[in-house]
Amino acid sequence: MVEPGKLIEANSTGDRPTYSRRHMLTVAAAGAVSLTGQFGTRASEDRETIVDQILEEMPLKKRIAQLFIFQAQGAVMTPYFESLLKDVHPGGIIFVQPNIGSPAQIKTFVSEIHRSNRALPPLISIDQEGGNVIRLAGDPAPGALDLGRLSYDDVREKSKQRSDFLSGFGFDVNFAPVADVAYNASSTMYLRSFGNDPEVVADKVKAVVRGARARHIMGAAKHFPGHGRTSVDSHYAIPTVDLSKKEWARSDALPFKSAIGAGVEMVMVGHLKYTQWDDQPMSLSRVSVDVLRNDFRFHGIIVTDDLGMGALAGMPAFDVLDRALDAGMDALLYTAPPAPWASMVDHVADRVKSGAVSRSRIDESVRRLLRVKVDHFGIEGKAL
Repeated sequence: MVEPGKLIEANSTGDRPTYSRRHMLTVAAAGAVSLTGQFGTRASEDRETIVDQILEEMPLKKRIAQLFIFQAQGAVMTPYFESLLKDVHPGGIIFVQPNIGSPAQIKTFVSEIHRSNRALPPLISIDQEGGNVIRLAGDPAPGALDLGRLSYDDVREKSKQRSDFLSGFGFDVNFAPVADVAYNASSTMYLRSFGNDPEVVADKVKAVVRGARARHIMGAAKHFPGHGRTSVDSHYAIPTVDLSKKEWARSDALPFKSAIGAGVEMVMVGHLKYTQWDDQPMSLSRVSVDVLRNDFRFHGIIVTDDLGMGALAGMPAFDVLDRALDAGMDALLYTAPPAPWASMVDHVADRVKSGAVSRSRIDESVRRLLRVKVDHFGIEGKAL
């Protein structure tokens, strides 16, 4: 989602945050959310019971809103943004450069966004790959290019350090690691990839995922099914990759398979045309979802790359939304939504009411999102 080669610096006073498990204890104080939950610690039957209870009480539009990840507005909470959050209740919020203030401002802003929905907080995400793609200054871990030269254990430790750093601000999700294999220096992912050998990249990806999970920061392996073979930047145009599934399975697939095996919570699908797979961008293609669900047995969250990127600019904005939803994407990411948040939710609700989209299709994705939230936030009861 960020322009490769562009350093994104945080506005910083030089102060390091005081690390803690989460800066949401005020949410827990409201009685709806306890932050003692950790990944994998809740019995699956208990989780499903809680998810069923939450889903039963959620109106259609609140369910649909869970599918959207929108960009935060500004670097501090304003009455307008607070009202917007409480009115729509989006499933997630992403921080990008305009949302980065001082360390103290970031921590406060993240906490206030979480508190906007005390019963079912939004997952707050960031792109903090390291190297040339960072949001926050002071990251203790280097970028993928340097991590690719380190041992598995060292990469895992660096991933823990980065996750501690992000957790100190209260973030829930880091849209990383990059699982793309950059086969040569002309690749648009050259500075963001762990290397040019699929097996080496797979090993580093696994280390990053396991390190992050050890510190309760969720990850998103990206950009499925692989962005490393092209020099075309999907921020500006649609890259095409001429690669059979059989050849892909022996090469570019390995890091994504490794991430899933390590327990990555999300996979981000890129705006890429794999011409031997489908005539649609993978982010709008049922084929990519089928590969993840059926071939890789991935049961986590499938998130799109930013649906406002240049690769999709030639398509009507609501057509992009419809196609992503129809393809089976669970989370729809927007840094610059084409319409007001509520209008986008209303658009999907109208499609459900007309029968163009089934309620069961919406609920499939909402369940996946709720399972993650129940574990991550330690939710114990009903949430509207």
